[in-house]
Amino acid sequence: MTRIAVLVVLALAAGCGGEDRDRWPGTVAYSAEVGPDTGLDLFVRAPGGQARRLTDGAVNEFSPSWAPDGRWLAYRVNPPRGDEGDIWRMRADGSGARNLTRSPGVADWSPAVSPDGRRIAFMSSREGAHELWVMDAGGGNARRLTRAEELSEYPSWSPDGSWLAFGANRAGDFEIARIAAEGGEETNLTAHPGRDQWPAVSPDGKRIAFMSDRDGGEDVFVMRADGTGVRNVTRSAERFESHPTWAADGRLTYYQHSEGPVHVRVDPLDGTGGHTLPIDGAFVFDWTP
Repeated sequence: MTRIAVLVVLALAAGCGGEDRDRWPGTVAYSAEVGPDTGLDLFVRAPGGQARRLTDGAVNEFSPSWAPDGRWLAYRVNPPRGDEGDIWRMRADGSGARNLTRSPGVADWSPAVSPDGRRIAFMSSREGAHELWVMDAGGGNARRLTRAEELSEYPSWSPDGSWLAFGANRAGDFEIARIAAEGGEETNLTAHPGRDQWPAVSPDGKRIAFMSDRDGGEDVFVMRADGTGVRNVTRSAERFESHPTWAADGRLTYYQHSEGPVHVRVDPLDGTGGHTLPIDGAFVFDWTP
C-alpha cells in the first residue's frame, strides 16, 4: 500500500503578495522517506525552488524546528528501531551537524527552538519519565520543566517565549496543557476523553491548533490560548489530518493522508480559501519564521 501525503494550507489570515508566496508561506523543512527501505531524511524547500535533501544516513532524522533567523534548525536523530534518540542541530544548508544531547539509551525527542533562538525545549526520558526539558541552543544547561512522571511531549513556544503548550498523557488520557518557560504548575487546556496531541501556538499567541480524534476521525482543531472556543477545522472522517503548524503570516498548515491518491478540498475559514502543496511522504515539518 502506498501512503500519499499532502501538505494543506488553510488561509486563516491574509495572504502574502506574489503567487508563489501565496502558495508557499516560507521555506519548509520536513522529513520524508525516499524509498521503502530507507529511514527518514530531512529536506528543505523554498518558494519557487526544488526540494533539497539535507541528510542521507542510516538513522532517522526528522522533527525539524527552525531557528528564528532561519540560519539553522534543530532536529531529532534516532536509530531505525527503538525509542532512543538525540537532539541535533545543523545549518540551513545541511552543514555543521552536531549532537546537542549525547544521551545513549535515552529518548530525547521533539525539539522546539525558542522565539529568541537561545533555548530548545524537548522531551527527554533521562530521569525515567518522558518529561519536558529546556536547554541552551548550544546544548548545555538542560533543566526539567514538567514533573508529572508521565509523558509530556511536542512542546510549542508562545511568541514571547514565556510559556509552552505541549501534549500531556495523564493516566492514559492525552490532553493539551501549558506551562511557564521557567517551569512550575502545568495547566490543562483540554479535558476530553478523545486523544488531543501535537499543539502548535499561533504566531500572535492567541490560538493553539492541535490534532484530536474527539469527533471520530483524526482532525485538526483550533482553540483560544486559554482552551476556550474549540472548533474542528477539517471535519474529515475518511482522511487523517495531523501535525498542525503555523506559518509566520498566520496561516495554519497540516498534513493529510490516506491510503492511495487523495483529492483534498479545503473549506475556507475566512472567505479566502485554501490549497494543497504536494510533498511526497511529508512527515513532521516546520516553516521559517
